Amino acid sequence: MAKTPAEYQRAYRERKAELAKRAGDPTDKLTMQPFNEFLSNDGNRPVIEEVLEWVGVTPPTFEADTDDQWQEQWGEPYRASLGRAERMVGAFLDAASGLADAIARFKRRAIDQAIADLEAADMTNPATKKEVLAEIVRLNRVRDQLDKQVRWSLPQWKTTGDPK
Repeated sequence: MAKTPAEYQRAYRERKAELAKRAGDPTDKLTMQPFNEFLSNDGNRPVIEEVLEWVGVTPPTFEADTDDQWQEQWGEPYRASLGRAERMVGAFLDAASGLADAIARFKRRAIDQAIADLEAADMTNPATKKEVLAEIVRLNRVRDQLDKQVRWSLPQWKTTGDPK
């Protein structure tokens, strides 16, 4: 069966993306000091370490310009401490997203249980009924907040050869 123009275009884009991934970051070709040396003198380093320590996470060390966790099967070039730092940003974002999702689901479950308990309450007294319904409305608003997505602005830390 012949490919459609859309399938040819999709395959072309996939090949192009794979080549860009294998080529690595265009800033790798620029002469600069190793990332671990830059980070050791960077003013943000103490803040990074302090924030991680606040939540019980041992800050990573960048004593050498190495990346011991890098694996060739990932299909990306070895980029030493800079590659490790970039993967860490992605991992921290994934972990934060997963933790935020778990927290939201936990709170939603607690709200749903509270609403179910309120609905099961005796509402024969008009004053009590008014209070219970007001609380249900308030809890529904809180649950609606948990259904929203939050955006954080971050500096772009990964670059590709194609700025499009």
